Parts: sequence; structure tokens; C-alpha cells
Amino acid sequence: MTSKCPVHNLDSPYDEEWFADPYPTYERLHEEGPAHRVCLPDGSPVWLITRYEEASEALKDKRLVRNRRYADDDYENEMLPEIVRSGNLHMEDGPLHTRLRRFMNFAFTPKRMAALVPRIQQVVNDLLDEIERKGGGDIMSDLAAPLPITMTADILGVPDTSRADFRAWSDAMLGKDPAAARVAAGKLLAFVEELIELKKREPADDLISYWISARDSEGQPLTDQEMIGMTFFLLLGGYDTTVGQIGASVLALINHPDKAQEMRDNPDIIPAAVEELMRWDGSTHSGIRRFAIEDMTIGGAQIKAGQQVIISLGAANRDPERFECPAELRLDRPDNQQLGFGRGPHHCPGKELARNELRIALGELVRRFPNIKCAVPQEELDWRPSWLIRVPRQFPVTV
Repeated sequence: MTSKCPVHNLDSPYDEEWFADPYPTYERLHEEGPAHRVCLPDGSPVWLITRYEEASEALKDKRLVRNRRYADDDYENEMLPEIVRSGNLHMEDGPLHTRLRRFMNFAFTPKRMAALVPRIQQVVNDLLDEIERKGGGDIMSDLAAPLPITMTADILGVPDTSRADFRAWSDAMLGKDPAAARVAAGKLLAFVEELIELKKREPADDLISYWISARDSEGQPLTDQEMIGMTFFLLLGGYDTTVGQIGASVLALINHPDKAQEMRDNPDIIPAAVEELMRWDGSTHSGIRRFAIEDMTIGGAQIKAGQQVIISLGAANRDPERFECPAELRLDRPDNQQLGFGRGPHHCPGKELARNELRIALGELVRRFPNIKCAVPQEELDWRPSWLIRVPRQFPVTV
């Protein structure tokens, strides 16, 4: 059921039913067309792009930018502190984005990603050992959260004693309470500022220390604001999407034990299985909002300069015009170009890290726990009310 925005009288698809299960809404939107004028939970009127072809092209379209200076008067969003809203990788475009991307890519080369595999394996083994010892646990707090927190914090150089608050901050920032989101963003910002100052005093073999000393092709360093913005979003983006994907994928495998058996019987299919699990129920349901820099047309919709555009990755990955029987989970699906990591200049820089985390975590889990079950009725699972990244708050299991 879709409610109406009281301010703009537009459909507002993001209600409690959507948070529990967005796919019936996506099916309806696919029947209606590729682009829809709707309201976000914060009241913002946006164009929502739901079909695969239009979504894939929009992700690459340079007329859609993230910098809010191109927004029209309808855009009001002050959740993030000013220092991380400007001059960072996720919110910039063009030459500045390219410059920042080169600094970020240092951490995610194929060689560096391959070198992290033993560490991922060790962390996963330790976490699953503890779940096995207890006979079960909470997938979210015992596996899904600590794995990406550990890996992202290792890359950045976050001290072990400073990692405990990430999940609470992330949940608040991506929840539906604007006041709580602003408080959490302020706390994360303060943490990031302190961390960068620590690395200036005590450099080590980590990404922040590299950023402090590195220079671009013109010999220019990152500014403090740029370092703060990139650290802020790497902590948030490198953590939360993987948390949600592990949770959603474990639930999918519990509900499809034949697919878990396929992965046990033939571990070589695990990379393809991860791609299909991301397509079938990905954690990232929408990309960060974009703004049209000129009047343009997407899927027949006339979009005016300054209007907001949201690309629904979750809907695009269930588009029946792109994927045969999209509601079916098929681990051997051919040509599975799912959009969970985005496309174009803003595609996820850490996608290979996320893939390795998912492949190892899910592969080990199905191998070690063939009898894993949800410990509560699944309708009691509480999903965080976020239109961006869908994450179960708790997910108790027995093994």
C-alpha cells in the first residue's frame, strides 16, 4: 500500500510495508513504467528510476550529479555536517571526483585485495567459532557487523579500542529520525577528526597515513576536509552495505536450503552465488540522490534541472525485462550484471573487498552450519527503516 506525501501530494512508497518487504512495491512500479514522481520519507519530491535499462544508463549519465549546489529549492537536507557534504569523493563529480578517486583507489588494488584474503578468512573463522560454541547467536552482531567493521578499520588504521560505536552511529544515520541522524553524524565526524590528528602524530602502514603524505599528479596533498570526508564515507559505506548484505543473504539461504546445499556441494559456484544473492535481495536499494544539471528525459519522464533523481538498484535488479523470472533465486543465472555496486564514475571503490568478505563469510557459513535456522518467526525480524540500505537490526539463529 502506498501513502501520500501531505506536502506534495505525491505517492510515498517507503512505508512500513516497504521496509518489511519492498518487492511487491517494485513489481507494481515495473508495471507502471520506468520513472516515477514520488516523495522520500523526509518529504523530498524525487524522480525514482526503477527499470534496469534506465537505471544502468542513469548511473553513468554525467548530467546527473551528486553535488547539492545543483539542487532546486525543494531540496532541504542538513543531516550531514557541512565539512563532509562538500569536497568528498561521494558528493563530488568531474575532475575533483577523479582526483579524489585516485587517492581512494590506492587501498583497493587487486594486489592489496588479494593480500587481505587470509585476514578475512581468519576473522570469519573466529566469528563462526564463537557462534558454534554458543549453538547460535545473532547473525547481525556476531558476524555481519564485526566482519566489515574489522576489515574497514584495519584498512584505515582505526585502533581496536575505537571500533565499538560504528553500528549504532550507522543505524541512526540511516534511520528515519532526522534528529538522531544528525547527532550520530556529529559523533562520527568528531571521531574521524580525532583519528586523522592521531595519524598525523603517529603515522603507520594504513590508508589515512598514506593520504596524509600522498600527493596528486600536480604535487598537491589532500586537504583536511577531503581526508575527513573520504574517511567518514569509507567508514559508513565500507561497513553498512556489507552488514546488510550478509544478513539478507543468510536469510535467503535459510529460506532456500537447496541453494545452500548447492554451495556446499560445489564451492566453485560461490562467486556466482554472491552475485545472484545481491541481485535477488541486495542491501543497497537506492543510490545516493543525484541532481539534474539540465532539463533531461529518462524513461519518458521530463526531468527539470535541479530536480532530484533516485536510482532504485533494488527495483532494477528485479526488472523482468532484464532478468528472466526475477523473483526466483538462481545461482547459475547467466549474464548476471546486477547493479548492487553501481555503475559509472561513482561505482563502489571497495566492491572487491565486499565480494571477498561475502564469498568467504557465506561459503564458510553454509559449509559449517548446514542446519542453521532462524530462531524467531521471520515476520518478527525488525528491518531498519531506511530507503537507502536495508538491514535487519537483529537476526537470531540456531546452528
